[in-house]
Amino acid sequence: MTLTKTSLRKLQESMWIRKITGEQRTAILERFGTEPEPYEWSEQDVVVQIQNFLGCGEFVKTPINSGSSEVFPPGVDF
Repeated sequence: MTLTKTSLRKLQESMWIRKITGEQRTAILERFGTEPEPYEWSEQDVVVQIQNFLGCGEFVKTPINSGSSEVFPPGVDF
């Protein structure tokens, strides 16, 4: 899933987010405007990352290890 201004606005409404500043909107669109090849953003990835970003001011990286299996291979950094 990639975001455009229109899809971000719709997502913002569905998430009940009242206001996103222009600076925040730009950062979100830069982050999720393209897919992290060879992977894809799921809608859940995007929603959780936006919630984290708006709550603390920075994006949170996905954990490398989830239990006994890797989420992404070593060296992948978005």
